[in-house]
Amino acid sequence: MNNQSILKFIAGNQPLFNMDHAILSAPVRHVFMIGIVWYLTQKQKKNNLNILEIGSWVGASTLSWAQGLKEYNDSCGTISCIDAWQPFFNRDTHQADLYHTMELALSSETAYHLYTHNVSTLPSTMTCQHFRGKSEHILPLLREKSFDIIFIDGDHTYPAVRHDIQLSLPLINEAGIVCGDDLNLQLTQIDRAHAVEHAELDFVTDPKTKRNYHPGVTLAVDEIFGSVSAWGGFWAMQKLNHQWHKISLKDMPICYPTHFPEQALNKAKDHLQDIQIT
Repeated sequence: MNNQSILKFIAGNQPLFNMDHAILSAPVRHVFMIGIVWYLTQKQKKNNLNILEIGSWVGASTLSWAQGLKEYNDSCGTISCIDAWQPFFNRDTHQADLYHTMELALSSETAYHLYTHNVSTLPSTMTCQHFRGKSEHILPLLREKSFDIIFIDGDHTYPAVRHDIQLSLPLINEAGIVCGDDLNLQLTQIDRAHAVEHAELDFVTDPKTKRNYHPGVTLAVDEIFGSVSAWGGFWAMQKLNHQWHKISLKDMPICYPTHFPEQALNKAKDHLQDIQIT
């Protein structure tokens, strides 16, 4: 019995996220991912809303996009995922237990097998495909102006985030949205010199605010877009007439991911109380 069969035997047609680090970022951000699908489908549902995800890990974000399609687009759409599912951290500079755990999950293929199991639980009305490899190699192969949503959540170092955003811009449709995870702080909030000095680290403490953040994400997003729409670390910008504009999710319905384990769901609910949705 192979690993995929074992997971199917254990979980049946239910997703598996009830383990440490299955949901890496703040769970509340998935509420805003679902909200992005609501935002795009308010005026008119699309026969096939196309979503591109850069960085999928074990599939929690993929299933959140799928829930957005289920709630607001009659369960119709295509989700394309890019991930190498291979170790990528510089172990000389990333020595915390989290990075060690992630590297083991990637090198052992555990993360990949969990991802393929989890996306196998999606309804047949949706298409979910994945491209296994580095985003810098795969993004240039994709057709321009073919995606309605592009979600960037791959390598968080500055060169990688900047490259992912730049390569994504030609791929987005008119009125489409480029968005991403882990924008804990925007550039105007932080010590810029400190961010530049630590641009190739994943997660550091900002000396100005004393808050933890991802310097590479902050620097790259600001360089390309300037100030962006952001809610609890999830950010988004919309393409209109070849320009990039902020959006408002002020009136979005609150929809929690049904695939979340109880602990993650409770975290999302608690965190949402502290976020002003604009």
